[in-house]
Amino acid sequence: MTTVLVTRSSKEATLSSAIIKKIVDFVCAQENREIPGKLSIAFVSLDEIRALKKEFFHHNVETDVISFFYGTEESDEVWGEIIISPEKAKEQARAYDTLYENEQKLLLIHGLLHLFGYDDTDRDKKQIMENRQNYLLDHFLIIEKRDQLVLSAQKAQKYAYAPYSLFPVGAALETCHGKVIQGGNIENASFGLSVCAERVALFKAVSMGYATFTRLAVISFSQDYCLPCGACRQVLYEFAPHLEILAARRGGDYQIYTLDELFPHPFQLKPEKGF
Repeated sequence: MTTVLVTRSSKEATLSSAIIKKIVDFVCAQENREIPGKLSIAFVSLDEIRALKKEFFHHNVETDVISFFYGTEESDEVWGEIIISPEKAKEQARAYDTLYENEQKLLLIHGLLHLFGYDDTDRDKKQIMENRQNYLLDHFLIIEKRDQLVLSAQKAQKYAYAPYSLFPVGAALETCHGKVIQGGNIENASFGLSVCAERVALFKAVSMGYATFTRLAVISFSQDYCLPCGACRQVLYEFAPHLEILAARRGGDYQIYTLDELFPHPFQLKPEKGF
């Protein structure tokens, strides 16, 4: 795993060290590259990055990110350095109507790609690099959403009512509007009246006016990945046949499925055919 050194001299809010490390590991995995030494990430003021641009590139202009490749093979030495201007990131976030945090993530990815040999000195190379960094950012943001949804399911698990099975389950359902609806399984002394966490979340969401969904996270305390039962699959299919399912287990890691993959032959009424 890459050792990442983070310094901050800018007064602006910056990405946490944990998020920076996740992005670095993600990009390395996607690019099938390893960083043999240490990677330095510095968030600096606009004046500082301008001075660096002037000193090393002979351009007295403001910029958003600079990369320095040193190429050491020694694990205790700095292999590369990325300098980011949070002020410039904030300015660009306003201009492009994006989140300030996501603009910082994009600049970090851009800097990493430079260290891995990507170039933007001409139009064609610039287009290749932009396409790659946008692809990586989009996929990283999806991973973040998935991770957050699993955490939301873990929180919902605390409110499950499972005195008979002693098997509390948490579910978190994401709507197409980005709203997350939680649910925990609710058991009853008459076992057949118990309701699974997935259906609790779905019924709650529908009763709140939501009817389209993107993904669902389900988790239990088991070492096995928690998958929706057949009844839940049937009910979920009514609203979201292509729903992404995050089947998680104790510890929070998860496997990814789609509902139509798990439930290829649902029961369906077809009024146009008379049944």
